[in-house]
Amino acid sequence: METGKNRHINSQVLSKTTFDNLSTDEKIETFVQAYRVPQNKSKAEAFRILQTKMQNHETEKPVRNLRVYWSAAASVLLLALLTTIYFYQQKPSEIVAGLGKHVDYTLPDGSTVNINADSKIIFSESRFAKKRVLKLEGEAFFSVQKGIPFEVETKLGKIGVLGTTFNVYSRNQDFIVTCLTGKVKVSSNDQDIIITAGEKAELVSGALQKTSGLPDEKVAGWRNGEFHFESIPLISIFEEIERQFNVSITTSGLENRYFTGDFTNKNLTETLETVCLPMNLEYEITSESQIRIKQKKE
Repeated sequence: METGKNRHINSQVLSKTTFDNLSTDEKIETFVQAYRVPQNKSKAEAFRILQTKMQNHETEKPVRNLRVYWSAAASVLLLALLTTIYFYQQKPSEIVAGLGKHVDYTLPDGSTVNINADSKIIFSESRFAKKRVLKLEGEAFFSVQKGIPFEVETKLGKIGVLGTTFNVYSRNQDFIVTCLTGKVKVSSNDQDIIITAGEKAELVSGALQKTSGLPDEKVAGWRNGEFHFESIPLISIFEEIERQFNVSITTSGLENRYFTGDFTNKNLTETLETVCLPMNLEYEITSESQIRIKQKKE
């Protein structure tokens, strides 16, 4: 049996198993065979052949690496795109009515919401078809399409309905829900009450109370820029004026005073006179957005 340099090894038909059984010298011999000078070739021709083999050997790996690089880059890009789409779909929708603005909005199920100034609703558009839940900050009027339960969450309580119209006011520590049509379940502080058309639920000293509501045009008149108040703290009245006209009002000495009456958000001066005159107050508009309210001198 020939061994070492005495044995000729044909690299063209050499299997992996056979190659693994070769000695170190024989493996080197096999590798070098590919770069031997071909028979019947001049030195110049042999040199050109060797150059071609070397160039092919050098470029082969970068090409493969480039393909791997672009494949990895495409995978990363696809992952980033899918991640962006996922988080975009999961990101809650936020509908805001700024100071001095009212916004009418149609929800994915066809229910409509009228959002009062300085108020907003937050909901998941992608999940709304299966779970009709939204959060409210401020005041809004809802007209709900029949279907699966519809729930409004506020920091002071929750409202659950199937299909009805109702108004929700939730600001500071005030929480008032008025039902115009249908039936509404109101929950707060581990208490639940049901109200129907013409009734309202109000949070008073931490307890829910049910009373007869105001006529429809009084409850949701704000949608048309008309506001009605019955024995409401005067400070709250001026806060509403701030929201409707996007102004800042400075007051003093108005604690424990209440107002009953109506005003609109059409004209600031007329609204100030409507509130101030019967309360024996005077106002001063110091700039386009700054107003000072004080008691009239005797």
